[in-house]
Order: sequence, then C-alpha cells, then structure tokens
Amino acid sequence: MAQTVSFTPADIEAQIRHWLSTEVDGYLGSTYGSPIRELLQNPFASGLADAFLAKMRTDIPLLTLLPANAVDLSYVDTAPDKRLILISVLGRTIRVN
Repeated sequence: MAQTVSFTPADIEAQIRHWLSTEVDGYLGSTYGSPIRELLQNPFASGLADAFLAKMRTDIPLLTLLPANAVDLSYVDTAPDKRLILISVLGRTIRVN
C-alpha cells in the first residue's frame, strides 16, 4: 500500500533552519550545510547568492519539488554596516541571523 507524505510550510522552514545552522561538511562524509559565511562581505551581485540557493536546493531535495520562484534570497540594510539576510519560501520569510 502506497503511503502519502505531506509537508507543511512549517516543515520546510524547519528544514531550512536546520540547514542554516549546520556548517558545510558538518556531517562526516557529506557536504551538507549552509555556506552563509561566504555571503558576508560580498555583494549579492557577485553570484554567490545564486550559488547559495543552488546548494540549498541540492542539500534539501524537497525544495526541488517547488516552483523555481518559490525560494528567494534578499537582504535589507539595517544600519550603515549591518545587513539582514532573508530567505522567502512559499510566502514565509526566514530571517538569517
């Protein structure tokens, strides 16, 4: 008998938060993990944001089932030297600290 599995936006958010809290190569034998530190001190126009999203989709296969525009990365300057990074997935916004 086939079993149907469903994921809620909260489940997807939890997976992304776990990925964000795990450093690259954080698991022995796996490249799983967020390269968020590579985004620091680099402009988004450098292409690192696209590579970041591609790695997230590779590490979290569930995201590949979503439409391409369902996952977005953006930022907001909060002070002269501070930037808040935001990941939007299915209308939910995740603040990256």
